[in-house]
Amino acid sequence: MELRDADGNLTGHLVGLYHRTIQFMEAGVKPIWVFDGKPPDLKAKELDKRKELKQNAEEEKEKAMEAGDWEKVKQMAGRSIKITSEMMADAKKLVRLMGCPVIEAPCEAEA
Repeated sequence: MELRDADGNLTGHLVGLYHRTIQFMEAGVKPIWVFDGKPPDLKAKELDKRKELKQNAEEEKEKAMEAGDWEKVKQMAGRSIKITSEMMADAKKLVRLMGCPVIEAPCEAEA
C-alpha cells in the first residue's frame, strides 16, 4: 500500500528520506544531499530502456492486483515508481528543513 496524505499525494518517499536522515544524524553524521540535474544526452537510450521496464512493471502490478497477489504487487510497485518534480521538490524542502545542505548537480549527482 502506498503512503499518501489527506489530499492523495504520495508521501512514502518523504518518510523513507526522513528516517534515513535521522539515522545519519543519530550516528553523528551530517548528511549532505546531492540531487541529480539533467541527464547527459549519451544516457538517452538507457533512460528509454528504464522507462520501458517501469511500464512493464506497472502492467505486472495491475495483473497482480487483479489476481490478489499482494507480494507481487509490492514488488512491482517498487519497480514502477515514477519520481515527479513535485516529489523532488518536497524531498529537497524536507532535508533543508532538517538542517541538511542540499546540492543540486548540473548533471548527474555522481559527477
